[in-house]
Amino acid sequence: MRCDKEQAGRCAMRRTPDAPAVGRGMEMDFVRVGPVEAFPENTCRVVTLDSGEPVLVINLEGDLHALEGRCPGGHEFANAPVVESEGTRVLCPSHGWEIDLQHGICLADPECVLKVYDVRVENGELLIARS
Repeated sequence: MRCDKEQAGRCAMRRTPDAPAVGRGMEMDFVRVGPVEAFPENTCRVVTLDSGEPVLVINLEGDLHALEGRCPGGHEFANAPVVESEGTRVLCPSHGWEIDLQHGICLADPECVLKVYDVRVENGELLIARS
């Protein structure tokens, strides 16, 4: 399933596509979200930061990514298998909207952008930058 441009016109996440990812270009404060093993390859899982923000953690082929935990349609993502689409893109399992993992952009509507969080691994633990 590919992005539906008519559905994407109802995007709840209107942002400037060139907005920086959370933490990029500044001193970052990271929060631990769990052991890397809790995020198996080719799956995604919603975690909640200590600020209450839902964040979607995606392990795509062993590369960890973190996006705002809400679909461009406005609902919170559910824990679901990742559907790979061309390497750095995934599909929302509810709407089929194709989302670029590096920039958070919904490809059907480039003005519809999810926050992208910096991630890192320390001592086997996954850390996500706070916004």
